[in-house]
Amino acid sequence: MDRFNKVLDPAYGCYVWPSAIIMGDYVWNQRHKFANRTVLEVGAGTSLPSLILAKITSPPRLILSDLPELLPVIQDCLALNKIKPSEDQLWVRPLVWGELGLNGIDQLTEEVSCSWDTIDYILGSDTFYDPADFEKLIMLVSHVIHRHNKNCVFITAYQERSAKRSIQYLLDKWSLQCQLIPKESFELESTRAEDVNVHSGTLASVFLLEIKIRL
Repeated sequence: MDRFNKVLDPAYGCYVWPSAIIMGDYVWNQRHKFANRTVLEVGAGTSLPSLILAKITSPPRLILSDLPELLPVIQDCLALNKIKPSEDQLWVRPLVWGELGLNGIDQLTEEVSCSWDTIDYILGSDTFYDPADFEKLIMLVSHVIHRHNKNCVFITAYQERSAKRSIQYLLDKWSLQCQLIPKESFELESTRAEDVNVHSGTLASVFLLEIKIRL
């Protein structure tokens, strides 16, 4: 447990957020769209969505990413689920939002282009948590979409904590657009709070968004 204790404060990567539960439901119910594609999970932490995708028939090529100091959390979660990283199917990589160069998104997309072609989907659970990181994340997404694969889609589960928060101005700035994914469009497996030990009102406050290139 020592490795976990070192990153619990101030990082949040050791906790399964309600958004990850909703995202897990989504990727399971929409697993056909991810089969044999390349998926990057940002801010992966405990990596619940990627763990689910790694278990499906015809799993996608997966890149589980987070801050360098949180990679042991990802590696331990993979080991607990008997999933082994491999160069041809599953990578664990450091990725610092808003950075280029060392541990930056340009370095990662270059590596993907040389090995796997393109990133098709980006997943993020509760990645819009700290407003100070919003533009860093949008910059990362924009780089992938505008410089790597214009058809890439960022799917993020967002827990609403304040009606005053908005990313629309950042989407406009970085030439992206956003639309809500209705929960009615996929079957929620975790809507019963007692099944996941989460208050049902908390799950109700989570929304799924799809962000892609602005047309």
